[in-house]
Amino acid sequence: MSEAIRAVDLLREAAQMYDSEQSRLSVAARDAWRTGFVSGGEWMVLALSEMRGVPPALTPPNLQALGIIKYSLACAAALLVIGIALWTGIEPLALLCIPAFYAVEVQMVFLFPIVLDGYTHPFRESRKWTVVQGGTLSAMKVVMPLAAVMIFGGFLGQGFIRSWCLGCLAVVLWYEKLRQKVSESSNADAIVQ
Repeated sequence: MSEAIRAVDLLREAAQMYDSEQSRLSVAARDAWRTGFVSGGEWMVLALSEMRGVPPALTPPNLQALGIIKYSLACAAALLVIGIALWTGIEPLALLCIPAFYAVEVQMVFLFPIVLDGYTHPFRESRKWTVVQGGTLSAMKVVMPLAAVMIFGGFLGQGFIRSWCLGCLAVVLWYEKLRQKVSESSNADAIVQ
C-alpha cells in the first residue's frame, strides 16, 4: 500500500460526508440503532450507495447473526485474558483484555461491507482485507482510535449516535479505499504483464 490509511483521516472524511447537506446519513442515523445489526447494516447500505453513487442494494438477511458471532468471538478473547489474569493472580494482566478484544475484532472489521457486497465467505474475506491493510497490528492502529470515538465521542458532546455512526462510516470509507487500492494494483499488474 502506497499511502498509510489513518483513523484521523477516515474520521475527518466521515464527518464531512455525514454532516453534508446532500447526504441522507444523519437523518437515517436516527433509526440506525433500532434493530441492532440489521438496522445498522441498512444504514451502511445507504452509506455505500452514497459513496458509490448508486441506488441502495438490498440488505442481506443474516446481519444480526453475523454481528453476534463477530462480537461474541471478540468478547471471548477478552474474557479469556481476564480469566488468565484472575487464575494466575496477576490482575494487571486483565488490562490486556482490550487489545485481545481488538486483535480478534480486526479480523472481522470489514465483515459488514463485505456481506453487503455479496461475498459468499464473509469471515474469510474479511480476514483477507485485514491482511491487505497490513495485518492485525496495522488494522488495530486504525480500529482502536475509531472505537474510542464511537464509545466516548458522545461523552465529549459530539452526540452518541453521531459518534457511533462516524466510526461505522469510517470503516466503510476504509473498506472502499482498500478496494480502490487493490483494484488499481490489479490493473497495474495486468498492464505490466
